[in-house]
Amino acid sequence: MFINKSSVTIMLAAGAMAISTYNLVIITKLTANDTNVVQKSQSMSTNTSTDDKLIYQLQQNVTQLQQQVMVLKKQLPTVSDDTSNQATIKQLVLAVIAEKEQQVQAKMRASNPYHAFYSELPDDYELRIKSDPQYAQKMATQLREQILNPNISDTERLVALNQLQLNMNILNKQSMPEYDFAVIDSLFNLAINSTDGNFKIQAIEAVTQTPVLDYRVVEKFTQLLATDNNDYVRRLAVQGLVMQYYQAQNEQTGYSQQVAQHLLSLYKNPTDNDVKTLLDEIFGNQKMLDELQNHATGGS
Repeated sequence: MFINKSSVTIMLAAGAMAISTYNLVIITKLTANDTNVVQKSQSMSTNTSTDDKLIYQLQQNVTQLQQQVMVLKKQLPTVSDDTSNQATIKQLVLAVIAEKEQQVQAKMRASNPYHAFYSELPDDYELRIKSDPQYAQKMATQLREQILNPNISDTERLVALNQLQLNMNILNKQSMPEYDFAVIDSLFNLAINSTDGNFKIQAIEAVTQTPVLDYRVVEKFTQLLATDNNDYVRRLAVQGLVMQYYQAQNEQTGYSQQVAQHLLSLYKNPTDNDVKTLLDEIFGNQKMLDELQNHATGGS
């Protein structure tokens, strides 16, 4: 049965009314007009029986109401406890959900730092980067410092690079002063020296998309291509070289020629058969070779 404060109030009011009625009957009976003693005596035999029945019935009603009130008073703490228990259960459920979300985010950070930082950004992050130049500049400077900081973990430095690239995409920029060769060189070195295969791949995937056009970047990718024994890493290295070549065509004509000459040299003089096979897949068609040859000789 559902019990609330309104029910208790009604019961108490009913009890009070019954008690008041009972008292009224008693008072009326005791304060009858003394001058009517004879008349009272004549009617006593009739009224006494009726009054006694009424008083008895009222007494019974009051007793029942008092008992019900006592029951309600005992049940109220239980109702309150149930409400408290429901609130406690809700808090526990929310705590479990929050803990589960934290575990998922921790797992994402451990397995794929490339995407993990997205979930930790403020909801208005993109809008602030676009609308507040000072905030965007502050974030770029801060992220560059994190990338170059040898005292934080490799993963944190990689996350900072990915966030810096995200900021560039948000602002639709092809370059920014804070994103230079020093930043890329730092991540290259982390990847080359890392004993964590997963981190190494994620770091190289990030730098493969770099907008930094610098021949030293070409040399870094060439070093990976020649020395790494992981086929996927070498494919990433070739991808990075091709990205340098195509990006340079829109930005730096002289650099595009330099990269084209380098790619032709790699194709003609592979370091081993595996590299030759890989380069054949990418440059082995005549159209691509003609294009490289054209750019290598200064054609447009």
